[in-house]
Amino acid sequence: MSNRKKWSFHIPLQPEFKMKTAYYIEKREFDQKRNKYYLYYQFKCDSISNSMMVIPDGCIDILFTCVPQAPYGKVCGSVLRSKEIQLVPGAEYFGVRLPSGRESLNLNCSMKDIVECEIPIKNLLLLDDPAHQLANIPSFEGRIQRFQETIGTIFLNEKSYSSVVRNALYSIHLSRGNITMNDLAQKSGFSTRYIRKKFEQDIGISPKLFSQIVRFQCSLSMFMNDKNYSIWDIIEESGYYDQAHLINEYKKFSYYSPRQLMDTITKGKAWVM
Repeated sequence: MSNRKKWSFHIPLQPEFKMKTAYYIEKREFDQKRNKYYLYYQFKCDSISNSMMVIPDGCIDILFTCVPQAPYGKVCGSVLRSKEIQLVPGAEYFGVRLPSGRESLNLNCSMKDIVECEIPIKNLLLLDDPAHQLANIPSFEGRIQRFQETIGTIFLNEKSYSSVVRNALYSIHLSRGNITMNDLAQKSGFSTRYIRKKFEQDIGISPKLFSQIVRFQCSLSMFMNDKNYSIWDIIEESGYYDQAHLINEYKKFSYYSPRQLMDTITKGKAWVM
């Protein structure tokens, strides 16, 4: 597998989907036709909980409420700061997480219009909400297959980013978010102004902000997936200048310090920092 395929496989985390639900399952699949990785996931809300915190991830989620009596589908753009989203207690949800931008979705709207927004699918596709197709299918695999055969053929884009945006994304992910606009300009041969303009058109946010989100997500993955890392390991591996830089960026995106965020996500489990 080429490096350009490998970096696209690292789909960001939404920890509370896994840790504050009755159950959670996921499956990563590579779409040969579109040359992209997608994350399919499914979870069931607790019977009494009606909210969940989402954090910046630089992705787009297509989320379906699979309640046969009232199925509902929406497109969720990346938030820029942590946010509580409202869910139906006891309901089952099926979702697809996509790389952000025009390369992923076939939509007649600006990518900036999707950032930090939740938009009903029927408003975007000008057809009946396809959620009812998924709500009556009992299995996770069955829902994936139905999405790929029907909804996905309408929704998912086979086009590619412009080369300047594609190369910028590759460099940002390869550096784990630690790259400057001047570095991107030097690598591409285009001006910083041109790169910023094209990136915002295709992704919806600036390269600088997207890079910070990638760095935040990479460091969060280290916190979540390997408790043997010390805080200093995470600072060094993630490219933060020092502990204050790390804490400030976490508070920028989540309102919490790293320790507070871990405590919130894990319902008070002990994390040593």
